[in-house]
Amino acid sequence: MRYSSHANMASALLLTMLNVSIIGCPMSMDILPCTCKMDIGSHVKNVQCTGLNSYNDVYTALHGHFGAHERVALKVLGSNLHDMPPGSFKKLNMSIVNLQLNHDNLEKVDTDVFEGLQGVTYFSLADNYIDQIPEHLWPHLPNAGTLDFGRTKIRELRESNFKALPHLTALIVPGCMITNIEKNSIPSEVQRLHLGRNSLTTLNGTIRNLSDLNWLFINDNDLTDLEDELPEGAQRLKMIHALNNKIEKLPRSLMTLPALETIFLQHNKLRSLDGCLSKSRRLQRVYLDNNMIDTLTEDDFKEAESLVHLLLGFNRITSLNNSLSGLRNLQFLNVTTNLMEEFSFEEIKGLEKLSAIDLSFNKISSIKGPPTNLIEWNIKLSDLKLDHNEIDSLNGSLSGLRELIRLNLSFNKLRKISPDDFMGLDKLSLLDLSHNYLKTLEEMSGTFLPKLEVLKASHNQLTILEKDFQGLPILCHADLANNNIIALGRELVSKTRCTLGNGANEGTWDTLKIYLQDNPILCDAALPEISAYMEINHTRIYGISHCPPLSEQPVTSKPNGFLGYIPETTATLTATSPKTIQLSKPLPLQESLDPLVTISNSTINDSIKLSKLASEIQQIKKRVEELATQIETKPEKHEDLGENRKP
Repeated sequence: MRYSSHANMASALLLTMLNVSIIGCPMSMDILPCTCKMDIGSHVKNVQCTGLNSYNDVYTALHGHFGAHERVALKVLGSNLHDMPPGSFKKLNMSIVNLQLNHDNLEKVDTDVFEGLQGVTYFSLADNYIDQIPEHLWPHLPNAGTLDFGRTKIRELRESNFKALPHLTALIVPGCMITNIEKNSIPSEVQRLHLGRNSLTTLNGTIRNLSDLNWLFINDNDLTDLEDELPEGAQRLKMIHALNNKIEKLPRSLMTLPALETIFLQHNKLRSLDGCLSKSRRLQRVYLDNNMIDTLTEDDFKEAESLVHLLLGFNRITSLNNSLSGLRNLQFLNVTTNLMEEFSFEEIKGLEKLSAIDLSFNKISSIKGPPTNLIEWNIKLSDLKLDHNEIDSLNGSLSGLRELIRLNLSFNKLRKISPDDFMGLDKLSLLDLSHNYLKTLEEMSGTFLPKLEVLKASHNQLTILEKDFQGLPILCHADLANNNIIALGRELVSKTRCTLGNGANEGTWDTLKIYLQDNPILCDAALPEISAYMEINHTRIYGISHCPPLSEQPVTSKPNGFLGYIPETTATLTATSPKTIQLSKPLPLQESLDPLVTISNSTINDSIKLSKLASEIQQIKKRVEELATQIETKPEKHEDLGENRKP
């Protein structure tokens, strides 16, 4: 008892120190099916009732469990409140400051129901069936600062709707059926306005006087022009969300918004920027994807020195036109799916914070590096996407990108890699060369990539790998699927050892995994010997391939510098017979290069036995042919041959 008493005293003292009412929330069992959670910071009790059949259930659960002066945020969700009597919330005998009646099947609300709610500052009837702003309620809610009528049936905003609410600062009416906004319908005191997902074709000049506006949502409407619509010179406007409209031109008033930080204009019909963002010195994020922009100028972002993210994907841009030169804080640039035919690193010269560029899905055939080393240009890219372009040669243009970690060159027209192409890429961890026309990676052996862990070179025309990995000391994954590989050099992995580079096991050795899905080498009868040799060097081969019958498979006839059958002619080996050799479960190779099931010992042993059996059959066949030749040349000794033959 003494311990319990001390504990209670300590708890009371702690609550007193935190300036929290000792009363707190009622016991959970007392207010079921409602719940209560105390917000210590605001001293407000958050009460939520969900799925009740009537208002009477709300009254039964809550009445008598709260004091008249206890501040409560009451949410009644997903219930039926058709039976609300006059003074419904006054009878609960609590001081309601936040009232949300959402998904409660309300079509109309009577005035007297909300009697005594002078303390409410946040009022929501979202997700109900009301079809007009209930301005008849405002005498009972004179201090409402935030109104939420989202996803209701409201069709218009009238000039009289909010006249009686002098403290209104946030109006939220998204996802309604609004087609018309009367002039002066939105009070000039409003700071946050959400009109998104309606059917507006014009703002009708009604927000031009909102000089205190902080953020504006007008997304997913049918707006075509914002000229003379935005509050010109608004000192606090930080964000404009206007995606999914039909806006054809940026308004000049954007140049008068000194606090603008973020603008969303994706999925519109913009053709140019006309320098409208050139004065936005605090602008940090610009989203212009999916427009019709075909031209950028040097002045478009002239003074936007704070810009961090610039997204210009899915447009018709043919050139960056030196438009980025002043963006000293730019970190991410996305120009995917445009019409660029060349890219020059001079466009990003001096942009020290730029870490990622997405240039994929363009028509780039030429990449131009600087006449001097890229280091001197303060280019510190870590991610570069150049996939799905028309690049046939790199010409050393990427050498010197010492901070580059991931490089994607897949789906291009590369036919050859030179040692200079990746020189100086000391931090490169992932290199994707898949879906090109490479016949060899031999030149890579002259390039040292000390951090490369993942090499993707599937869907090329590779035939023989000799010393190609000797400049890749910690390679762990090599995806070489869907090539024409017939042989692996015995020194291919002699200088490579997969080493885990991060996590709890950093620095420990692992196994290099080579994926050879659908390559002729998997049909070599000596594959078990090849696999065993590779495993000695901590390397495993994975993949499946369709192969001809075992008796027709090539076999390496004599020791050489390679593992695998190399034909005397230059003809490419084909393997089109329906018979399949499987070195792993027939699972698709994941882009992340997740390991497949390894070759089992039983599979290797069975292959070795079959290989030996095939060899013995060939030897017997050869001996029989020799005997037949002897019989044909010396017929008079047939009897002697039969008599003297050893059993």
